[in-house]
Amino acid sequence: PRSQGASRGISPHWLAIASTAPISAIGKGCAPRCCSASAFLIGSARSMRCAPTRRKWSARSAEASMMPTVVAERFAMNAAPVFDRVYGSLKQMLREGRRSPGARLDPAALADELAASITPVRDGLYRLTGERMVDAAGEGFQVPLLTEPDLRDLYAWNLQLLLAAPCPVNLPVENTLAGPTESMAERAEVLFERIARLSGNCEQLAAIHALNDRLHAVRMGEEHWFDDCDDELAALAQAESREFRILLGRYHRRRIAAVPELLRLRYRAHG
Repeated sequence: PRSQGASRGISPHWLAIASTAPISAIGKGCAPRCCSASAFLIGSARSMRCAPTRRKWSARSAEASMMPTVVAERFAMNAAPVFDRVYGSLKQMLREGRRSPGARLDPAALADELAASITPVRDGLYRLTGERMVDAAGEGFQVPLLTEPDLRDLYAWNLQLLLAAPCPVNLPVENTLAGPTESMAERAEVLFERIARLSGNCEQLAAIHALNDRLHAVRMGEEHWFDDCDDELAALAQAESREFRILLGRYHRRRIAAVPELLRLRYRAHG
């Protein structure tokens, strides 16, 4: 009927043709013999009307299947800078001795302090545990305890690593000793890493770098206990090959002898 066809979106013009034209006028083989021309046109129009919908849903399904991959890629891109920032802040906090040895490190409190979620904070603490700058105590974290034998061992290990490197010859003082804006601890690190680099052994350089991180907070106290730290570093940088080992040994033995006082300064810094 024309009213039925109009309600289904069929043009009255086509309905008029279909009501009078034989099925062959529409096209042989286009419709079954048992159906009328009007029924064929109504069914064809319905199929044409549904085709864009099918294509639309197919496109949506393709987009939905790609969403997990896109989200994972964006998460990975955003997570790396956050972790680097959190890890760097935690490491700098420990290097500067802003937490006393044995102090508990609460991931939730640190996350609030660093304006980050707890996951990158916990990951950063685990990484620092591998670097021996943090102790994993049971289910929590803490700054490693530092005893007099521990500190003596750190100084002695630093001396042994530096003695294993070739004697520096005419180290440029302006490149070895940093500018006045940096602390004595940072200037000592620059000097010792430069000496270790002369060996050409990347493992030796990595060991010196790790020791610099673990000794940084104590070296900040050296500047308050010794009055001539800058002169000692300048003498090491300018020393000839023969006297370099003598000066290097004297530098470390002096600190090993002062371990009780240096350790007391370290604990009192935030105690």
